[in-house]
Amino acid sequence: MEVLFFGGSFNPPHLGHRHVIETISKSYPDALLYICPNFVSPFKEGGTKFSSTEIWELCLTEFKGFLSKNVFLWDEEIKKPNTSYTVDSLKTLRVLHPNTKVSLVMGEDNLVSFDKWKSYLEILDMINQIIVVRRVTPYPKEIPIPNFLPQSKVTVLSNPVLPVSSTEIRHIFHGNLVNEYLLPQTKELMLKFLDSKGEGFFNEINS
Repeated sequence: MEVLFFGGSFNPPHLGHRHVIETISKSYPDALLYICPNFVSPFKEGGTKFSSTEIWELCLTEFKGFLSKNVFLWDEEIKKPNTSYTVDSLKTLRVLHPNTKVSLVMGEDNLVSFDKWKSYLEILDMINQIIVVRRVTPYPKEIPIPNFLPQSKVTVLSNPVLPVSSTEIRHIFHGNLVNEYLLPQTKELMLKFLDSKGEGFFNEINS
């Protein structure tokens, strides 16, 4: 059995995240997948639009069709008021699953900045592999692997691309959010949260 970690701000969760979850679930049907939203990302400090509770509820709503005995929404990072780091969450996973291989799931857009992650060399020592889901580079075109990453540690999947990001969605006038990006019930919940804040649109925030 292998344990897979998929973390992110999920601010908001959307079709692109569902695409990653579906791709991983199909590619690794016997693995345990931990989906781990954070509240304060080391790369997006000061950019939170929703509260931690709201992010958690949005994730539950958007991802509920995937959650199962093998796919979990994990609150390890969202419950922390301070910055969360992947290296710490991976250590916790290794305690929860001793003697089990742990791998890191990420979109191809995160590869080039992986050396900026806290303790990235320690992460490489801890994990079995980095599983890369294609975002913009269609198969079979090769995705360049940065020199600081051992080729043997990186597995690039052959999934179809779906280049949509939370940043793009946050920049769309919220009354016109389309259901292609969000499930209808997620859109409804998001608009409820935004209306309670008196916000009629997604202001540009750090990404």
